[in-house]
Amino acid sequence: MEKHTKIKTILVAVDFTEKTDSAAILAVHMARRHNARVILFHNVMNFFIIDRTGRQMIGEDTVNKHYVEAENSLELIKNSLQQSYSDIVFLKSIGTDTITNSINKIVEEESVNIVITGTSGKQGLRELILGSSSYQILKGVNCSVLMMPENCKQYKFEKILVPVRVLEKLNEKLEISKLIAEKNKGFISLFGISGDDNFTTIRRAFIKIRESLKGSETEHYASFTVSNDKAVEISKASKDAEFDLIILNYQDEESWKSFFSENFFKQIINNTSVPLLFFKDNDIPPQDSEPAGYDITLPFPG
Repeated sequence: MEKHTKIKTILVAVDFTEKTDSAAILAVHMARRHNARVILFHNVMNFFIIDRTGRQMIGEDTVNKHYVEAENSLELIKNSLQQSYSDIVFLKSIGTDTITNSINKIVEEESVNIVITGTSGKQGLRELILGSSSYQILKGVNCSVLMMPENCKQYKFEKILVPVRVLEKLNEKLEISKLIAEKNKGFISLFGISGDDNFTTIRRAFIKIRESLKGSETEHYASFTVSNDKAVEISKASKDAEFDLIILNYQDEESWKSFFSENFFKQIINNTSVPLLFFKDNDIPPQDSEPAGYDITLPFPG
């Protein structure tokens, strides 16, 4: 259980736009509360061409230029943050693989506990087809992911909404929820929610978790509702009580939905305006690895 009850290394994805500014600030505040270090990460997109001889890099000068520019920009951010927050250890890293492969390498090498990524709001058709970087990170990295809305300035989590909707890793999610509540001097609102088909199972798990909280020092409240529109109900509960953070289990009971349908992840991202922490255990395999760069497949001559 030790790995679930400490946050010692935080990676924040930086793309030098406004949407990652809030994510970086959040990483700093969390690092201070948890006595953690921060890794500033940026990924440089590669461009390549595929022909009958195999994959070949094109635009190498451009890629190298972008790498140097990214390295310089990341160093400036690191130095600026280090001056303002001298009590925090800042590291920087630049990836050149796919964004998820690059992050997963750092997750393994540096024992990263949480990846923070900024989100810019609702996903349009382009993001639905190609996949936004934040959504790729959520689906593909091997640790918990905290998604920070671009315009959000909520850096302390005093009111934490913890839905109980799927059973996988529920106890582990509760442990990290209690840790964050403790570090923020906040409280947990346990929100049981089930569809018509799994009411008994979810209700039983909800009661068990509620009872375990009664024996802890964590301030908490509890409620239960029945709905098949879980993302909508969670979003509504969050807005009504003005929660600071929603902690969700990285499981999607509606993953069978077609690509062009909004699964639970897309619904909750598009309908909330507070930070979302998706708890993901290290033994959960990543999904949907995205291509690195842009492929141009050439026909065979003749």
